[in-house]
Amino acid sequence: MLVGKRNLLVVLTIITAMAVGGASAVLANGNSGNVIYACVNNASGTVKIVAADTVCHENSTLVHWNQEGTPGMNGVDGQDGVDGQDGDDGVDGTDGTDGVDGQDGAGGVSGYQQVTHTQQYTDVSDGQFITVSVGCPDGKKVLGGGASGFITAFTHLVSSNPSPADESQWGAIFQATRAASTVSISAYAICGFVAP
Repeated sequence: MLVGKRNLLVVLTIITAMAVGGASAVLANGNSGNVIYACVNNASGTVKIVAADTVCHENSTLVHWNQEGTPGMNGVDGQDGVDGQDGDDGVDGTDGTDGVDGQDGAGGVSGYQQVTHTQQYTDVSDGQFITVSVGCPDGKKVLGGGASGFITAFTHLVSSNPSPADESQWGAIFQATRAASTVSISAYAICGFVAP
């Protein structure tokens, strides 16, 4: 016997309520497994939980449903996160400025040597200027020098300096303070090799 649409709606509503609250009653009535069986009165919609092998009366319909619903489908795996972009390469640093070359050191001096030359004059008059010069050996230059007069006559030194025309010569000028038959004056030079 078929259940009317209205009665079927009532039946399903009742079945849902009993599925939640009457699971223990189902097991007590001898049902096994996860399936629940019931006879539904076609006129009143009354539901009676029965055993699996029960035959419902003529005015009732046998219905059944699962105690547990069908397992749901597995959830979709989440997508992997997007990898972050690599950062841009840094800009190369500017090359440093080349350092300034150091200055060459001053030329060295070697072969130090002192050279002296004495000049003798005769019949020197009062106030007369007399000179003396001395030269360094080949290749050496004058580094310094000086001059002196002997006491055979009174003289005084006027100048003593390197020759402006020759870097290897030193000269001196004396003046007699009185007439003399003999006058000796000397000049000396400090010589050495000077590296360029």
